[in-house]
Amino acid sequence: MKKLILFLILVIYVPAFAQLVEKGETEIFRFKTNGGKTAVICKGENESYLIYRFGTNSNVELQYPAELNESSWQLFTYSYYYRGGGKENAGLDLNYLTFTNNGYTYKLYQEYSAEDNSENAGIIVTDKDMKETDIKAVKKSVKGSLIDLRYTEKVKRDQ
Repeated sequence: MKKLILFLILVIYVPAFAQLVEKGETEIFRFKTNGGKTAVICKGENESYLIYRFGTNSNVELQYPAELNESSWQLFTYSYYYRGGGKENAGLDLNYLTFTNNGYTYKLYQEYSAEDNSENAGIIVTDKDMKETDIKAVKKSVKGSLIDLRYTEKVKRDQ
């Protein structure tokens, strides 16, 4: 009986404390990976902070930054390249959000090419030895857009 009660407590209460999106947050960008994990960028209520989380609702493997405050926006760097003109001009819309944590660089990307009407998203993780790992998004799972960061002055820019 004690094991059943402990199990029910873990099933009911643990996920409530380890969520990818917390109450009051707004998702900016989200996707699932082939490994079943989710990456999400959220902003706090009234744009009070910016945060990245990776994992599952029951196991957040990485949350960056640890402190959620107004200065968190400046820990991320947003960059983009836009070339309009559609297919005839090989139009592009390339969007990136980068941060560094414990010697690893994380570069979330969302890219569109009008030439072949392709969309790609994911995270490129670069380790201390400059080895890159590309964790691709499952295409149909992408929600929101990094483009939304183009219109805020709170995040650092790299142009």
